[in-house]
Amino acid sequence: MKWFWLLQAALTSVTAFANPVIDSLGAVSPLTIDVILRPVRGDSAEVTAVEVRWRLNGTLRPTSLPFSLIAPITYAGRTGIADRVDSLYARDSSGLISFTIEDDPKDPGGFPYFRHWRAQRRVVPPIVVSYCMLSIRGPSTPGPQFDFLSYNGGISSGGMALFVLPESIAVKNTRLRWDLSDLSPGPIAASTNGEGDFELPIGTEELVQAYYMAGPLGRYAPADTLTGFRAYWLGQPAFDPRREMAWTSLVYEYLRHFYQDTTTLSYRVFLRAYPGTGGGTALRNSFMLGTAPGSGDSAKTGPRGTLAHEMGHMWIGELSGGGPGGTTWFNEGLNVYYTRLLLLRSGLAPVSDYENDINKRARDYYTNPFKNVSADSIRKLGFSTGVGSRSAQNVPYSRGSMYFADVDAKVRAATGGRRKLDDVILALFERRRNGEEITQQKLLDALVNEIGPAARKEFEAVIIRGETIMPESGAFGPGFERRSLKIAGEGQEVDGFEWVRVPSIPDSRCREW
Repeated sequence: MKWFWLLQAALTSVTAFANPVIDSLGAVSPLTIDVILRPVRGDSAEVTAVEVRWRLNGTLRPTSLPFSLIAPITYAGRTGIADRVDSLYARDSSGLISFTIEDDPKDPGGFPYFRHWRAQRRVVPPIVVSYCMLSIRGPSTPGPQFDFLSYNGGISSGGMALFVLPESIAVKNTRLRWDLSDLSPGPIAASTNGEGDFELPIGTEELVQAYYMAGPLGRYAPADTLTGFRAYWLGQPAFDPRREMAWTSLVYEYLRHFYQDTTTLSYRVFLRAYPGTGGGTALRNSFMLGTAPGSGDSAKTGPRGTLAHEMGHMWIGELSGGGPGGTTWFNEGLNVYYTRLLLLRSGLAPVSDYENDINKRARDYYTNPFKNVSADSIRKLGFSTGVGSRSAQNVPYSRGSMYFADVDAKVRAATGGRRKLDDVILALFERRRNGEEITQQKLLDALVNEIGPAARKEFEAVIIRGETIMPESGAFGPGFERRSLKIAGEGQEVDGFEWVRVPSIPDSRCREW
């Protein structure tokens, strides 16, 4: 199972924390923030918490709004984050700052909602805040890889599970420094923003939407250091992480080439081997993979489909402006579609992997009890029905990927094979790189231009209303034909389809699709 942070419904509720660009308090002079992260062990062999200390410098304009701090209580199904904040202390030029605490209403879909610490008086920078963020104890649970975990003498976390930050203040410069003095000798610290300390000429949103890892980390960098690809891992997975990260770097380069990216300067992969974790989650220029601990067997492969899928989010991105039910059907559905197709074309995975993924997604789709639920209802359900293949949260992945396979087949048929979905998508991505916002409407206009008015009707029926889709027999290439199938669902068999390999079609022709 995979998750992507750009869930449209989630983003509508995290602006003040993840993207605090509204300067509600009003800065007279540019505000800067200096942050120190110090993993602490105390008398334990493992890290028990991260001590966080930050100093906000600058001048605030007098305002009726109270100065406040913010942290999520729940973030994309990850719960109890604000409850793990311990020993919060704040002072300014006048002394100790006292707070009242206010919690947002609980979001039943598991999307982000927040705790606010509101100052009881006007504050005057410099403002110093310190606290301990306690780590999760015991096994993790499946879901987005944001939790703050400590194990194997180190830590791994998403920024949203580490930081209590100023609310509604536009910080102009952010500096972060690591203090690794309480870890065993020779630790490495890395994040989405680089290895070791870093400085960013931008606000605190870059702290939140980033991954962090520190401790006795494994590290992989390709011989060609100009690629910007780096990988880090904490703990020992079942497979050889160095070998799998070398494979991942090849996929990264293939994806960059396909998506015509000449600008990406860095990309970082974080791998944590911890009980209960599973799947991957992408953030900006990075992703975290969770996997069970193991022996590091060089004969075993890692979850390569997940590795490729999470990197694909780097270029798939999102549609601007949302739409009915958000755009997860695009973010995830298109990425599922292209992950398996580009692995097929690249030769970095066997043709059998392509066939297996098609049929897994088909089974997930046809047996999902929420498959005919509208996009808007799927968005509202969110994480409330779980995160597995039979959950509402999984529908945009399987429904979207089946939809794009069908659209591709229709584009090829309408143009006599002269054009395909690649031509539509890559042209839209080029427009986006040139500064144009790509919306749902612009995507549909492009599809109508290729297929005709039926393209809009199919989108509204399948994606918006949730009507069952049945891709054509050749929707996945000439090497696979559709067959009807009874599939075991929840307590009963359901009608569905599978795509079976045509023996007379060689692998080489399959890869040309």
